[in-house]
Amino acid sequence: MPLSKFVKAAIVAGCLVAAAALAASVLAGTYPALDIVSNGLPLLAAGLLVLVLASLALRSSMLIVTSAALLAVTLAVLIPRLSGAAPQAPDGAARLLRIATFNMWGKGDLHLRKVEKFLTSNDPDAVVLEEIRWKHEDFLRHLKTLYPYQAGSHGLVILSKHPILKSGRLDRENQPYWRSLIVHWALLDVNGTEVKLVGAHMARPFYPAQQKSDIDTLTAFVRSQTGPMIVAGDLNMTPWTQKLHQFTAETGMRRFNTLVPTWPARWKDLPLPPLLPIDHVFVSPHLAKINVRIGPRLESDHLPVVADIALADVALAK
Repeated sequence: MPLSKFVKAAIVAGCLVAAAALAASVLAGTYPALDIVSNGLPLLAAGLLVLVLASLALRSSMLIVTSAALLAVTLAVLIPRLSGAAPQAPDGAARLLRIATFNMWGKGDLHLRKVEKFLTSNDPDAVVLEEIRWKHEDFLRHLKTLYPYQAGSHGLVILSKHPILKSGRLDRENQPYWRSLIVHWALLDVNGTEVKLVGAHMARPFYPAQQKSDIDTLTAFVRSQTGPMIVAGDLNMTPWTQKLHQFTAETGMRRFNTLVPTWPARWKDLPLPPLLPIDHVFVSPHLAKINVRIGPRLESDHLPVVADIALADVALAK
């Protein structure tokens, strides 16, 4: 087969795959299981751009129009889903809190020492840790030197330098204790300002019904609350999924990290380049973004997220 025919066949196949993936993403609102495809929308757009360029090189008007139309539709789906970013605090705004969130799924004592070093060097005021297991009990007790206030001991744990006034949890129904936890929250007294810190860990997209139920539970909880609130954790979905886009639309919560990937940082002992931003920090309209950064590799398959948060003008005016 001549090279040009092979390239044309590859472009046609790519367009068919792209059309199917795009249709799945559009239909994800009706069929939540299809939303797993939405996580790859930016990669789909990049692939279609390559197909457009290849079609231009072949000077095939049919392929140019087809691939360009698919790229345009993909961008039309993707770009609106990028809305919901947190407002930037004005220059010089005082920091209210520094929050860190990190999925601890990793290995061994070296991993724990690296986590402790990371927390010491970044000095967050409060931390949301996911995938905490029974083997971490001594580690959590050791961290009380840095974080004397703690909520939870398994699954989702909140560590704080500020007093915890209240705490609570939300669980999946009909699940064993070690798999039931969706949300662990703590009401912090931050130098006289009460801030609710909500740690969240949603189901993986391979369990679409459970993930949809989890995000619906989180949405209902957030909508029932008032006052400054932060949601942080491993949500197992990117901002451009139907579910997470709907979460921001229905709650008014605003996202810190949109495009910087946090997963997968490794597979077993093999380091990997992260591809997807699935670890998030959201804030209510009372709060604003000073800065957000992604932390180093800590032998987990996730990278940590560190967010500096200020009171927003709407809160200062009250």
